[in-house]
Amino acid sequence: MRRTSGHVFLTSLLILLRRADAATEDSPEFSNKAPLRLVWASRGEDVELPCDITPPTPDDSVNMVLWFKDTAGIPLYSLDARSRDLASAIHWAVSDDLGKRTYFQIGNGHQARLKVTKVTYRDQGIFRCRVDFVNSPTRNFRVNLTLVEEPSRPMIYDAQGREVTGVGGPFLEGYNLALICQVSGGRPKPTVTWWMDGEILDGVDDTPHIGSPSKFTENQLFIANVTRSLWGKKLECRAQSPPMSSPIVREVPLDIYLKPALVKIVLAEEQIYANRPITARCETWGSSPAARVVWRLGRQVIGDSNVSTTQRSNSTVSKLPLILNKDDNGRRLTCRAENPRFPGGVLEQTEIVDVAYSPVVSIDLATGYVLDTLREGDDLKFVCDVDSNPPPTRIVWYHKDNRLEHDVADGTLIASNTLTLRVLTLAHAGEYSCEAINSVGGGRSPPILVRMKYAPRCRAGYERREVTAGRYETVSLRCEVDSVPRDGVRFSWTYNGTLGDVLPMPNSKARNNGLVSVLEYTPTVDTDFGTLACWASNSVGRQRAPCIFNIVAGRPPQPPSDCSLNNETTPLLQVNCVPGADGGMPQYFLLEVRGAPRRDPVQATAYSPTLHAPQSDQGTVGGEAPPIYQERNPSPSFQIRGLDPGFDYTFYVYAVNGQGRSEPVLLENVRVGEVMGEGRVERNGLFLEDLKRALPNSSPENVIIVVALTGAVALILIGIGVIIGLAVCRRRSALPVKDGPDDFTIPTYVSAQRVEPRIRYSGDGRRVSQRASLYMEENRNEPDLLQRVEIDVHD
Repeated sequence: MRRTSGHVFLTSLLILLRRADAATEDSPEFSNKAPLRLVWASRGEDVELPCDITPPTPDDSVNMVLWFKDTAGIPLYSLDARSRDLASAIHWAVSDDLGKRTYFQIGNGHQARLKVTKVTYRDQGIFRCRVDFVNSPTRNFRVNLTLVEEPSRPMIYDAQGREVTGVGGPFLEGYNLALICQVSGGRPKPTVTWWMDGEILDGVDDTPHIGSPSKFTENQLFIANVTRSLWGKKLECRAQSPPMSSPIVREVPLDIYLKPALVKIVLAEEQIYANRPITARCETWGSSPAARVVWRLGRQVIGDSNVSTTQRSNSTVSKLPLILNKDDNGRRLTCRAENPRFPGGVLEQTEIVDVAYSPVVSIDLATGYVLDTLREGDDLKFVCDVDSNPPPTRIVWYHKDNRLEHDVADGTLIASNTLTLRVLTLAHAGEYSCEAINSVGGGRSPPILVRMKYAPRCRAGYERREVTAGRYETVSLRCEVDSVPRDGVRFSWTYNGTLGDVLPMPNSKARNNGLVSVLEYTPTVDTDFGTLACWASNSVGRQRAPCIFNIVAGRPPQPPSDCSLNNETTPLLQVNCVPGADGGMPQYFLLEVRGAPRRDPVQATAYSPTLHAPQSDQGTVGGEAPPIYQERNPSPSFQIRGLDPGFDYTFYVYAVNGQGRSEPVLLENVRVGEVMGEGRVERNGLFLEDLKRALPNSSPENVIIVVALTGAVALILIGIGVIIGLAVCRRRSALPVKDGPDDFTIPTYVSAQRVEPRIRYSGDGRRVSQRASLYMEENRNEPDLLQRVEIDVHD
């Protein structure tokens, strides 16, 4: 009967649930939004899950109470109060293990509880309490049942992540202490705390550094400054979940190293003199273990000391011999006691050493004075810097090794270690030094050089210059000055003409570069010749006297003098002259060679008159012909090669400058001997046949002129040859004809035109001319005929 009623109740309950699920308030989405309450329990304990069944209104009542677990659609436990009060309501539970251990206790409204006995880990989950009212909407409550889990035994790690299995440390006095206590598991999340002597040191959990953050809980203990109070202490790490009755404890003994407690330096002598030995002693105690002593002078470790150590009183004594110099005065002598077990566990004692020594002196300018800006009339102040111990008792000043005395009238003021000079003049320039004396000795400073600024002045050798120029000739006038300072020098030019007016030259093209100004000046009329003045100025002022340039008109040079001709019988002719006045402008010298007719025409033969008078390219024989040779030299000294022998030449020597050339100096009737005629020698000058090459090929007019000149010369030479030939024939026709075998020796007419030989070279490299000889044998009654005539012909 009870089973039948149970089935009937379950069937009706499912029907009610289907109807209720159709309501919006009881949908799964709506019930999941109900408030969630967390309830902790230990395994095997009884736990109560709350559910508020108080009606929303006083006239309303509970109709049904249903308990669901997790996502199950069938209630775990139900209370049916339909048509009856809560006291007589029907209770129903599922028949599984959880249902047998549950019972709903009805209290006063919100005190209703679902009691679960002897909970297990399988009982954990979300329980939902659904309350249906007669007139009010359904309400849902959610409870999260979670069982407590104990954490693991605490693990201790140092700052480097290494596990501490025994004693923690060693930790150094004055340094940081860092330990990490970590546990894994635990539910709810355990708390990890650090304790010492029953007092909590750190109770704040930190984010795990080791392992998975969701699995571990840790506390990082950090002590910024380890003190002696931690010596011999133990630390405790406690891990505990909230429902647990007692924590899990892990103890860690500490190993602390201590620094020395006291260091003291004792010097054998109160006063230390440079380069005299003394003994220093250092005493230290309080270190555990015993300290090691290190001596330092400044930053340098010094000495192999004789160290004696007493372990019973935990003290160390070190003795050190010292020899100090003047550079050690004021330096720090330090005794450093170190605990050998760790770096940084040190204690130091420092003494400032007082070393007596003679003065070391230097000289400098007082504040506000700068040597670069000194000028005449300024004041100057020096400071004598003395490095001595003890301070100097006397300071002496020198100017160029002359001792200075305090003299107000002269403007020399000496006070203590300063020297003041009033109203400077150029006489104050030079080297200054100072000397200091103390009880140990004396010393003198290196000198300091004083140079004052001054307005520009002409550089030595550029005060006054005379420049020769011609009209329309541009000359460069170079104005050089000395100035201190050298920067910022400005130039201006003025002109003082022949009329006496001094005029500025604002439009002159002057190039200024530092201490030099270059003016390009071009005189065009007579009044442009006069005096130009160059003025310069700097930050001190304008120069007092300008640099003068006298511009004078240039003149043609005077002809050279004392011209002489040397070595006339050799292939080399030497002409030397003495130069004359250059007319105020650079000059050079010009040598021209012209052919000249012989003064004694009777000496010319009928067969070779033209060999003594070379033709010009105009075809003239007498008068002044164009030069056949020119040479230009910077000095009146010339060397001529390659002139043909047997002819008379005239040498013209000129001096030439920008204004023209002088009258020539003539060397007439110059004849070259036969030695020069044996073969042509390479020439240095410019012969007329070379002038043809200078004519531009592109000009048809020049070509016509050259052809015409060549034809004219050829016609003249042919005409002269015909005339000479006729003269010879007439003369021979007047002579008696002598029959005999020697008639063939009478030569036929040979033209007077010179025939160049064809040169061939023998095996020894000498030049050889092939010549054809005509032997003319006449009787002794014909003295006008030559015995032998050589004529050069081509093969």
